[in-house]
Amino acid sequence: MNWTTKTLNKREVLVSGEFSIIPCKNGRQQLRESGKMRGTFTDADAAKAHAAFIMDQRKPPAAKRERKGGGSVYPKILGFSACAVLKALGRAGVKYPEADAILKRHGIEMPKASVSVQLGFGRSEHTWQRHGQPAPLTPEQLKALRL
Repeated sequence: MNWTTKTLNKREVLVSGEFSIIPCKNGRQQLRESGKMRGTFTDADAAKAHAAFIMDQRKPPAAKRERKGGGSVYPKILGFSACAVLKALGRAGVKYPEADAILKRHGIEMPKASVSVQLGFGRSEHTWQRHGQPAPLTPEQLKALRL
């Protein structure tokens, strides 16, 4: 650590980064970090050593982890979210057993309650604004899903 001398309230203070060593009236040296007291020492060298020790004990910031694959975490069917497709199936009159089979064919597992709720949202237009629009599937796409 590189220490420089600065004058603070007519006293010579050693400063390095966020650390400062301030001489006290009783002859001891006070080590402070960002205004917080970290200890008092008999001399400046001991305070410097303790500041270096504190810095060595600090863990470096954790590196950000990147996701592998870079794709979407949410399952998609025909480029739409599973929930939007379920709403479209509900609008088309599909019941739970058939909708569950469609999801399983695409490798998607979803609780029965969630599937039933999404099918119900698809059946009633007044819920679309609050809970999202159904996927705009063509009749051919719906037929392909139902096979």
